Amino acid sequence: NTFEPDETFFVNLSNATNATISDSQGQGTITNDDPQPSIVTAVVFHVEGGSGTSGNALLEVRLSNPSSQTITVAFSTANGTATAGLDYVATSGTLTFNPGETVKFVAVEVFGDDIDEQNEQIFVNLTNPTNATIGSVPGIVSILDDDGPTVSVSDAAVTEGNTGTRNAVFTVSLSAPTVQDVLVNYGTAPGTAFANFDFVPILTNTLLIRAGATSATFNV
Repeated sequence: NTFEPDETFFVNLSNATNATISDSQGQGTITNDDPQPSIVTAVVFHVEGGSGTSGNALLEVRLSNPSSQTITVAFSTANGTATAGLDYVATSGTLTFNPGETVKFVAVEVFGDDIDEQNEQIFVNLTNPTNATIGSVPGIVSILDDDGPTVSVSDAAVTEGNTGTRNAVFTVSLSAPTVQDVLVNYGTAPGTAFANFDFVPILTNTLLIRAGATSATFNV
C-alpha cells in the first residue's frame, strides 16, 4: 500500500533454436495504485498534575499509508481553552517522515496547577505539507483537570416494616463545589442483608452532581 512511482522490469530472450531474435527485451510495468498519503491527527489526553510542568503530551501524527518519498509538514500549537504560557509551552516545528515511516509525534509541554477548573484544550495545526495532503486538522491535546473535590457517601437507616418496600436514602457529598459536573458510579453489595431477599440490588448506576452543587441523593 506504499505510494510510489510506477516500476518496471525486463524480460530477456536468448538462445533461440530454429529462429532468430529480432527484439530481445520486453518491458513489464507495475502501475502504482496507491494514493498519495494524507496526514491525520487525533486527540490525546494528558492529566494536568500539580505545580510545575507535568511532562509532555505526545500527539500522534500519522500517514494514511506509506510513501517512497520523504514527507514533511509544519506544525504549531494554538490556544483552545488552554492558554500558552499559563497552561502549556507554545511550540512549532517541522515533522519529517522518511520513506516508509508512517508515525511521528508532536510533544507539547504542559503546566500543572492546583486550581479546580474545566478540562482545557490545545490545538495543534498542520500546514505546508510536501508530498502529501492534510487530511484532518487540527490535532487536539486535552488537558484533564485533576484538582476536583473528594467524594463521600453517607450511611442510611430505614425501618424494615412488615410488607412492601421502603427507601433507604443515601447522600453523596463533595468536599467543595466544583466548576464541572461530577459523575460517580454506585452499586450495592450484600453485608448481613441478602440481595433480592432483604433489599433490591443495584448492579451499577451513575449519579450526577451538577457544577456548583455539593451533593445529590439516590435510593435503595
